[in-house]
Amino acid sequence: MDPWSLGCAGTLTVILIALSAIDLRTGYLPDPLQIALAVAGLGVVLVGSPIEISWQLAATGALMNGAIFWGLRWLVSRWKGREAMGFGDVKLVAAGGLWVGPLALPYIMAAGGILTLLGAVMAGVATGKPVWRGEMPLGPGLAAGILFCFIAGLINVPWLVLVPHGL
Repeated sequence: MDPWSLGCAGTLTVILIALSAIDLRTGYLPDPLQIALAVAGLGVVLVGSPIEISWQLAATGALMNGAIFWGLRWLVSRWKGREAMGFGDVKLVAAGGLWVGPLALPYIMAAGGILTLLGAVMAGVATGKPVWRGEMPLGPGLAAGILFCFIAGLINVPWLVLVPHGL
């Protein structure tokens, strides 16, 4: 792998790990790191994404991912009658869209859901108490999904298409 690709992957990894650690500890995804993630994603796209995400795909990914997650947050909050997802999760998925584009969203959502539920089960087993009624940080699962998609793009996983053919 070339130095640019490694540098991009390293930058993404460091920011996502920092966001995940803070979310696990505090339940918040801080804006300064979210901004760093978005600015770095824009920089990568403008210089030349190693996974071939164009600025158009990046912009579409940020807007579409953010809009879908905002809508999901609104719907689930109305259904539960209380805040169901933090706005930081919406911003994280939008910033992740700058890195991996809009076609990654189903994978990000799947990873976020599955890993969050696994984390809740593991926490319940470790503490002996169910955590289903408490807060479960979604950020680390979403971050893992974003990183997974970026790395899959770097190594050209054939079943994960991030760039539509012909673009």
